[in-house]
Amino acid sequence: MLPPKEEGFGRLSFYLLASLLAVFVYFYGLGSDHLATNGDELVYAQITRATAQSGHLLPLQSPIARLQNTKPPLLFWQGIISTQGAKNWSLANLRYPNVVYTLLTALMLFSLGKKLSGTWESAFLAFLIYLSFFGIYRYGRCFLTSGPEIFWCFLPFFVLLYWPQLFNYWNIIPVFGSIIGLGLLYKSFALVAPVSLGLAWWYLHTREYQFSVWLKRDTGKILLLVLIALGVFSLWFVFDPYPQAVFNNFIVKENLGKFDAGAGNYLLNFFWGNSSIWRNVIAYPFNAGLLAPATIALVILGYLSFRQKNLSNSDKLLWIWVITVFVFFSFPNQRDERYLLLGMPALALLLALHWNRIPRWIMAITLLAVAVITLGLGGLSLILQHDLALETWSFYHYSIGYWFLLALTVGLMLAGLLKPHLTASLACPGTILLYLCYALFLAPFDGPLGRFDQVAQEAVLDKKIWVPTNFNAREESYRFLLPEAKALIPYDYNENITISEMQAKVPRFIISLPLTNTSGENLQGAHILGRRLNLIDRFNAKETRAILSGKIAKYLFHQDLLIER
Repeated sequence: MLPPKEEGFGRLSFYLLASLLAVFVYFYGLGSDHLATNGDELVYAQITRATAQSGHLLPLQSPIARLQNTKPPLLFWQGIISTQGAKNWSLANLRYPNVVYTLLTALMLFSLGKKLSGTWESAFLAFLIYLSFFGIYRYGRCFLTSGPEIFWCFLPFFVLLYWPQLFNYWNIIPVFGSIIGLGLLYKSFALVAPVSLGLAWWYLHTREYQFSVWLKRDTGKILLLVLIALGVFSLWFVFDPYPQAVFNNFIVKENLGKFDAGAGNYLLNFFWGNSSIWRNVIAYPFNAGLLAPATIALVILGYLSFRQKNLSNSDKLLWIWVITVFVFFSFPNQRDERYLLLGMPALALLLALHWNRIPRWIMAITLLAVAVITLGLGGLSLILQHDLALETWSFYHYSIGYWFLLALTVGLMLAGLLKPHLTASLACPGTILLYLCYALFLAPFDGPLGRFDQVAQEAVLDKKIWVPTNFNAREESYRFLLPEAKALIPYDYNENITISEMQAKVPRFIISLPLTNTSGENLQGAHILGRRLNLIDRFNAKETRAILSGKIAKYLFHQDLLIER
């Protein structure tokens, strides 16, 4: 169904269907080991499981001593509840509450889009744009999430935008403080700074920058809000039996450590290096993903409107929050685009309100990128099917439905490129369809081929297994695959390690090999208990160069062999 040219029942029906598709895509494949995520997700899962098994909510437990108290407890408690005390231990159970948070934020934007524009189209666009942002898709679904803190920290801004009369009410401040405090317990006490600064600027703006009036009427509100928020956060110290350890590990090491330049120079690092200010400059477009061109255009349009004094009051308030987040997270020595996700709801709403002002050729870049990436997924699928046709694996063919979806996505993008009235309307649905294409591309890795069979499960019952890792707590992923194993002991993954070397060291292990590697077929003094298909998603510089040179299958598609001597 293509959107009609003019707003009406047909066009709104199209946006409604696209929104329902987005909700489905966000819940689909939550149990995948290959979800677009962050490498540290399994660290958080490991802490959740260890804490649940301890029988106490505090102190938080971590098998990796240096990661003790790495984050406040609320996310881990959420994971304990969603997995029923780690008894129903699965990635899907860990992740789904964070999808709910992300969708609740999208619903806030839907409400604001309707309130500020007066049109249902802007409401749907705000919802779809937010869920189309790659940063939100990546960090709004996994367990190592930004969904909860984005929701709780944006909620006060939502309330004031929707009911501006509340700017003058003191009674709302304790509510705001408690709300923000929950966000701090998900992420860090440091978030109180950008949120309180953003709200302070909003109050100053509503006073038309009359500082004396603002100081008299509003500074007390901000101070009370900060005290209540920090009071909620401090409950962690009250109930944790080892508050000094929390202070040392979380306050000093995890937070104040972000201002430590190490052996370098702060000013030099500010302008040069992996965490320089330039990483923040590109953070908003980077988080927008395929909507980066539209986001850059929005910034330019916003600047021109500011120069021409054409910004609406709501636009000014939203830009204030976007700028506050950018400026605050530019000061720590560690800068990361993920920190700026707090500003993405405001950017999504601004884009929705000015969607029709974005030049068509900008939107066309997004459609073209969706089409090219979709074709790339099709090419990878053909390579995988070819490699799985080797003697050691059964034939695997992607379903007709999968190929139809790829063709449909490319076809819609071509229609949008050829038909001017479709270009902007298809940018978000096309991006969301691409996310679905990727999720379905993972089908062989998440299906029976990607799991150890029942025979292998029974063979490792109550036994120790050595498993390969290339990042913190990566062994935790095998716990979802082999839940009956007694212990999973990590060893450093190395592409040059051989089966015979592992045989000489340990009695039972998993080794990761390229699909084309047949060294496991004629074992001496050992036998294969099971095998699974695996997708490698973390590479060093050498492996990345090899992939770019065309050696895709060798480094991307692997087999995990479970071997016992």
